[in-house]
Amino acid sequence: MLTVRPLPAALGVQIAGLDLSAELDEAVFRELLAAFVAHKVMVIPGQDLEAGQFARFARRFGRPQPHILSHLRHPQFPEILPLSNVLKDGEPTGVYDGAAYWHTDMSYEEEPAFATIVYSIQAPTEGGKTCFADMVRAYEALPDKTKRMIDGLTVLHHYGNRSAPEETSRTSAQALSDEQKKAVKNVYHPLVRAHPISGTKALYGVSGSSFGIVGWPDGEAIALLDELKAHAIRPEFIYRHRYAVGDVVAWDNASTLHAATLIPP
Repeated sequence: MLTVRPLPAALGVQIAGLDLSAELDEAVFRELLAAFVAHKVMVIPGQDLEAGQFARFARRFGRPQPHILSHLRHPQFPEILPLSNVLKDGEPTGVYDGAAYWHTDMSYEEEPAFATIVYSIQAPTEGGKTCFADMVRAYEALPDKTKRMIDGLTVLHHYGNRSAPEETSRTSAQALSDEQKKAVKNVYHPLVRAHPISGTKALYGVSGSSFGIVGWPDGEAIALLDELKAHAIRPEFIYRHRYAVGDVVAWDNASTLHAATLIPP
């Protein structure tokens, strides 16, 4: 039996009573999806999954979107992107530092990712948390004057981290190959975006891949985006998750901002 318990934080819910190695029936999945949309971050502990079982569960949330980092994709399931601080012959075996900044996953794509789902196989003893910010509450807490100003604005996105554009920084986006860089293009998304299921308004992608606002001078656009980011990551909007082995953690990209914490190799 599925049990839903809100976490003692600004957002998030823990789900008990599920074995994701078995395929979920439709009624159970609909209950799970409702909890996910309502709470924005979902933690399902104690799982023991093979890659194919994990991929099957993730596909229930929508069409898979393989990441631009094609050289790091799982060989059998390209929608799976390993995250790892383990090095082999001096090279990373997965994304290492490339998510250690506030961002929204795949907001640089024309069709933004709805959900990101992580399965913890090994958990580091130092660092290794993911921090989540509730972008619905952040939007709702803005002054009405600010809401009126930003509703209807369109933001320019492309791959990268505007706060650390240099590839040598540990808080830059994961470096791309020359071939991958050719695939990067500018896309445009609303600054205030309605959730695709609930219709609830939220700030969208104010940190990370957002690099400008249509019709605004660059300096003014970046200043506004930085101001909204600082507002959105205030402590009252944050949940920090420390992974345990067997955790499956899903987050709603339409209503959250997130950042990994740095870990040693």
